[in-house]
Amino acid sequence: MSYTVRLRVTSVVLGLVVAGALNAQRAPSPRPAERTSTHATTGANPSGELRQRQALGVLAAINQAEVNAGQLALARGQNAATRQYAQTMIQEHTQNQRALEAWQPDKRSAPAQAKAAEAQAEAATLARQQGAAFDAAYLSAMVTDHRKALDTLDTVIIPAATQADLRTFLKETRTHVADHLARAERLAGNATAAD
Repeated sequence: MSYTVRLRVTSVVLGLVVAGALNAQRAPSPRPAERTSTHATTGANPSGELRQRQALGVLAAINQAEVNAGQLALARGQNAATRQYAQTMIQEHTQNQRALEAWQPDKRSAPAQAKAAEAQAEAATLARQQGAAFDAAYLSAMVTDHRKALDTLDTVIIPAATQADLRTFLKETRTHVADHLARAERLAGNATAAD
């Protein structure tokens, strides 16, 4: 093979290698959801990121449950303190939910769906109450729900967090949930004392 032919072949090969490298650099890397979706469909052990998103899906379901219960309490509650507490729950759990979206919670995961179903059953029970009985039932539910939420944060959600900024967010969330619980316990105690 002549020198000119070898030079042309080498040029063509180098051109193909460079073009391939450039295309590889331009190709977008898969997003986290795309990387983990195969684990969900293949039944393999979920990755840390998938476990994190599933755990965050549970937190999203908790937030939505508290917002829904708060809206019901605003519509049905008679006691001004109960209604104020409900308004606070709506505002703070909505804010938490908005911030949580940055980590792409998996709201369709089985644990999140189970939590949502539990919340729907509780809402149906609350909806059957009227007047002072509703206020008492709502506050009792808030005590129970926030105790469960603290336990879930401690045993499932925070341990599943793989990112430092997320762990910080979840620890702040836990502080707010503990405050919600303390306020619900005080209000429930006051309602019982008033009866």
